[in-house]
Amino acid sequence: AETLAQKSARLISSTTAVHHLHASKKPLIPTMTIINTVEQTPLEDEVYLGEEGTDTTLGSDEPGSAVARGSYTVPNGVAVEPLKNYGGHKDLQNTCPDDVRHLLETKGLFDVYDKFVQAIVDTKNTRGSLLGKWKDAQFISVLDLFRDEFTDKGVRVALCKRKSGKGTYRWLEFIDVDAVGDTYEPQYDVANRSGQVVKTAYSRLQFPNGVAVEELKQWGGRRKLKEKIPVHVEKMLTEHGLMKEYDQMVDHVIEAGAGSFLKGSWDMNKLKAIMDVYKPIFAAKGIDIFVSHKQEYISHGQHGGHVEHYRWIEFVDRAVQPSYQPQRDANTKDEGCTVM
Repeated sequence: AETLAQKSARLISSTTAVHHLHASKKPLIPTMTIINTVEQTPLEDEVYLGEEGTDTTLGSDEPGSAVARGSYTVPNGVAVEPLKNYGGHKDLQNTCPDDVRHLLETKGLFDVYDKFVQAIVDTKNTRGSLLGKWKDAQFISVLDLFRDEFTDKGVRVALCKRKSGKGTYRWLEFIDVDAVGDTYEPQYDVANRSGQVVKTAYSRLQFPNGVAVEELKQWGGRRKLKEKIPVHVEKMLTEHGLMKEYDQMVDHVIEAGAGSFLKGSWDMNKLKAIMDVYKPIFAAKGIDIFVSHKQEYISHGQHGGHVEHYRWIEFVDRAVQPSYQPQRDANTKDEGCTVM
């Protein structure tokens, strides 16, 4: 009969053999994008500027005030008043940030500010009746009544809004024209939107006047890029005498910018290299160009998911948008970071 010691030795030997058998098998190599090592975030990486971007705010050693949870920074000479999304009229009426008060008192505008705030509070259609959520168009219609009084004393006022996966942020910018001159333009100014939109699965990125956008589609992108030019892009580049250079750049992008199907049919490193060639050519005529991208993980529930790639080129007229920074600049955000 087998002793207890002999039985134990046989079981250990059997287990070890099974272990070695499994260990000898080669691991499966996935053919899709690996995403299980990427830190999951709700919808988008909010320290990256944006919207509607490793960060394109002013550097930590540069002066300014951060807004929208640090996603955007305004320079010195711009005072900011945050607006709560719900019931914000109460805080607007009862409190005023110190830097806003200081700027407006210095300019002799605090009485105008008081009248403006009271008009916002009294005009109930500037917000919803149930939760008090701001209505941007109605808010701006009241602001317009006071713009000239602010402007006459050297202050511009803008209602700004940035919407993303982490929430919607609204704030007022009081811009001291004497301090910033023509070096700053509020890029999230609701009243200055161009109507151009890049739609992703989780976001809706909006762009101001002075920025023209051309998407690089994932499906048939090279063909579509050659066939049609967006109206805003054509208008801007025609006005700056850059259509010949644009056509040459498009040919270069189509010829050399192709990439893996799994990466959305575009190679971001190649696209960045192409942009680097054309940046000084466009800049010589007042236009800055940027290639941008955004990646989002689309869940299929228990069946896993896939990564969607969104890419576009931004043409920025520096005479109109002197301080604009691209919302998803590929040069400051690595393509390996996937939004979950």
